[in-house]
Amino acid sequence: MALHIIDHKRVEMTDGEYSMYDKICTSYDEPKANRKGSDLFVNHFDVNGDGIIIMVKPPTNRYTSLEVFCFLLSIMQNQHLRIIQQQNEMMIIEASAKINELIAEVNSLKTKVDESLSK
Repeated sequence: MALHIIDHKRVEMTDGEYSMYDKICTSYDEPKANRKGSDLFVNHFDVNGDGIIIMVKPPTNRYTSLEVFCFLLSIMQNQHLRIIQQQNEMMIIEASAKINELIAEVNSLKTKVDESLSK
């Protein structure tokens, strides 16, 4: 994951997501009217210190598009799903280590019981 700048904010995005952002901006560029597509993202979302979108808000006094709004919601959901997936993977690794530790302990106790019974 890489951090990219959108509306002067660091946003964690995949390269594919950033490419989509760039295409959306380009599709709304109007050089004759001196409008940039990136202006549609201004004051439209908040991020935390890690570049994760924590809130998508409708701009109160600016023009925007439903495409931009849906794109930001999609990015936010993808970011949070990636976080959940990482947490899940870490929990599985920790649980597997603990289970292996318990299996080794049970096997050790089984060996001791078998030795005691054979005497």
